[in-house]
Amino acid sequence: MSSEFSPGRLRQFILQNSEFIVIGLLTGLCLWLGTSNSTLDAWYYAACVRHGHELLLPHHLLYNAAGWLWAKALHTVGWELDELAALKLLNALAAGTILLVLRQLLHLVLPADKKVWPWLLLAGASFGVLRFATENEAYVLPVLLSLLGSLAWARYQLGGLKTRHLVLAGFWAALACLFHQIHFCWWLGLLLGTGYYALKAKLRALLLFALPALLVPAAYVAALPYWQQPLTLPALWRFVFHDYYAGTATGSVSGHGLLLSVVNLGRTFVQVHGSTLALLRLYPALWLVVLAFLLLGTYASWQLWRNFRRPAPVTEPGAAVQPVVRTHLLILGLHLLFAVYSEGNAEFMVMVPALLAVAAAAGLQWLPARTVATLGLALLGWNLAFGLVPSHYLRFTNTGIQAASALYRQILLKPTSWFLLDNHNLTLNQLHYRTGQAVAPPNVLPTPTLLVQRPGQSPARFRQWLRTQLRAGHRVFTTGLDGPQLLDRAQLVYGNQNAELLRGFRTQKVDSFPTAFGPYYLTEIR
Repeated sequence: MSSEFSPGRLRQFILQNSEFIVIGLLTGLCLWLGTSNSTLDAWYYAACVRHGHELLLPHHLLYNAAGWLWAKALHTVGWELDELAALKLLNALAAGTILLVLRQLLHLVLPADKKVWPWLLLAGASFGVLRFATENEAYVLPVLLSLLGSLAWARYQLGGLKTRHLVLAGFWAALACLFHQIHFCWWLGLLLGTGYYALKAKLRALLLFALPALLVPAAYVAALPYWQQPLTLPALWRFVFHDYYAGTATGSVSGHGLLLSVVNLGRTFVQVHGSTLALLRLYPALWLVVLAFLLLGTYASWQLWRNFRRPAPVTEPGAAVQPVVRTHLLILGLHLLFAVYSEGNAEFMVMVPALLAVAAAAGLQWLPARTVATLGLALLGWNLAFGLVPSHYLRFTNTGIQAASALYRQILLKPTSWFLLDNHNLTLNQLHYRTGQAVAPPNVLPTPTLLVQRPGQSPARFRQWLRTQLRAGHRVFTTGLDGPQLLDRAQLVYGNQNAELLRGFRTQKVDSFPTAFGPYYLTEIR
């Protein structure tokens, strides 16, 4: 007598629904494992949404506004979720939707007998996707919109060159630019692909794709009054490129930037951080994850080499699919070039896994599904063990500006005291979130190592300023001494010379903030 839940039926169910199982699993993990160590930008965006401040930021014009609408919608239906948590929820759901759209796109470009779920696993398990799907950052939503543009563009190329698909592709790609300006590279890649592969009426095709892009300048013009800016071309230009004029977004090509680009490209797939070695020391059982990762990686590499030497009969995409593959390779190249120009910015590589999945799945059809699935499983295990799980359950370097914390009270109640803090912008944004005061307290400054990096500053000037404050009776505190030093980007760029800069001054610990890697201390300088 056959059972409804027999192993054979269960196996058949899994095979028939493998794509949705992978999507559901990855989405569920993102919903469950939202980070407890949010970045300074995440706190800032959440503060803007909570208090209705600066909802139209130039670099990602509609992200805060969309988050504000999302939070209001949740409150309207009775879900009183903290704004920071609500925005993480939005990004987790957006990441799941990215995989749904990617599934449709891969089905368009792959033969019917090719498996799609391994590519969904590989893309969705990449750290760049998981990282921002569990955080309140402005990078997941525009990837979703750009992928919708690619899906419509692929339907245009493969489905009879229907005008509505091309216009829709231009609309989604332009809308993505309003959620983050970096997606201009994606829009540009689709535009160039449209012109190059248009067999006839190239100008018409280009105009149809480009016409919805008028939404972008229209939206920026509409945002000018929000910032009390005049409706003039110079004002519009400076607003669009505000972050470059303000110095918060920069670009250059250097050896250091190239090195960071290579490192961050790797980190787009695998979480590697200063916390990795610290976690291994704290939890030795994690070496089993390292061993499993190496074994899976070795097996996948062996499979890859074997199939590379003896590829399957079908090794090239069909002629109809080549425009999609080549155009997405172009988009991938544009994004990587811009990331390199932006000094290896890891945030500008979050779209790489999805783009690579589209190009590699259709362009390298000799790749066996088993190899791709093995790599995806290896990435998922590693990124859960060293990324999502610790970030959700452990406190890293966050000094914990909670409503009842001692540091919170001291900063607010002692305005004549100075606080030289690790990652002081994180503290300022947490204060903004808690108090609703957008103007930063002037008594919160970076640690001495960073203070002396400011233009016009030097170790001698810093020490003179410190003596002046102490003589005036102002108390000075810092969190820059004796705490755990994880090897992150700031540590690599600036180092930590706080003790050297404070030589000759007396110090005394007055408070501590526990973290998974040891306490951070609030030390008074005397």
